[in-house]
Amino acid sequence: MANAQDIPAPLASAAKRAHPTAERLSARVTSSLEPVTDLWQALEADPAMTFHQSRAWVEAWAQGTGAELAVVTLEQNGTPFAILPLEIDKMSGLKIARFSGTAYSNENTGLINTVKQNRIAPVSAAQLAAALSRAGLAADIVLFDKMTPDGAARVPFSELPRVYHQNPSFQLPLFEDFNAVLAQINGKRRRKKFRVSERRLEAMGGYRHITGKTDAEALRLLDTFLEQKPVRLTAQGLPDVFADPGIRAFLRRLATTRDAEGKSALELHGIELSGGEHAGRIISVAGLTIKDRHVTCQFGSIDEEVAADVSAGELLFYRMIEAASAAGHKVFDFGVGDQLYKRSWCPQRTELVDCYAPLNLKGRLAAPLIAGMIRLKRTIKTSPTLHKFAARARSLTVHKPKPAAEAD
Repeated sequence: MANAQDIPAPLASAAKRAHPTAERLSARVTSSLEPVTDLWQALEADPAMTFHQSRAWVEAWAQGTGAELAVVTLEQNGTPFAILPLEIDKMSGLKIARFSGTAYSNENTGLINTVKQNRIAPVSAAQLAAALSRAGLAADIVLFDKMTPDGAARVPFSELPRVYHQNPSFQLPLFEDFNAVLAQINGKRRRKKFRVSERRLEAMGGYRHITGKTDAEALRLLDTFLEQKPVRLTAQGLPDVFADPGIRAFLRRLATTRDAEGKSALELHGIELSGGEHAGRIISVAGLTIKDRHVTCQFGSIDEEVAADVSAGELLFYRMIEAASAAGHKVFDFGVGDQLYKRSWCPQRTELVDCYAPLNLKGRLAAPLIAGMIRLKRTIKTSPTLHKFAARARSLTVHKPKPAAEAD
């Protein structure tokens, strides 16, 4: 496992030799996506760019939460080569520019012209800071978190100081032969577990794997998730990160944003009981995004009251992965965060990095503290003892509703 120290910017010396002539870096900042529509569309089409910098994601975030955008276009010698959709977070008097909606994203890359990368001179933290300051970005520091290794190796991030993100992400490679997919993760045990879940559900009247093919169906699944998830989070001593009305509005907009073919930006899946006493009840929900054969699970939930012993979440993952393989997708990404169920499904893990660049004196003073906090979080999360202690301490601060009999 990688340690939690600062990571050297990997391309600095080689890039400087390759580009001995200094080139002028400039930036433009707007609060709207419209001035960069054509460039955004072209850059977003690159398979190497993550869904979390897509127009669908950024627009849904801004419209749902009301967040003010700072859309940065970077140019070298007047030629645009990158778009950075940012928002400004305020923390203890510090203004931090981050990717829009990154608090709920899984992996970031920015929007970069990969075709021009070999012709783009490297950008130092000081050069980037100067360009952003000249453009009027109202921030003290920019923090590009949860960067993929490939994304962080591209200009304008390649020479920025960086630390490992506190959490890795987890991936399952897909093949058209579903048996080959399962062979990576103890297929015999996985199939046996699936059959046990199916038999238990058949005894209850059967089940259906459903998807949100219409807006109404998608919102029904999403609303079920928003009912189920808080129960699970409270039981684990965690705050309900989906409670804010703006976050719920963001997810609803994402679920009802469809392309020309009618495919939703956020694809909702569920397991619904088809018979018996609880016919029509949804016992598991998951939300997926798909970008160029890369499927990412954004969230999931299970019903804690009905069919609690059938492993409905595992059953839903089995069905979704099976369908993704048949559709020709290449990766099923379980997203950021180290959890046992992700480890059980995924033979691959990706260490993400956080890159940063101070824009002024306040940012330079804060940078070591921000990097140190990221390292501390990673240290806690990679130590079973410290993680257990932190989880226990956090649970004491989470409000747990009183039983009905005790309520005022």
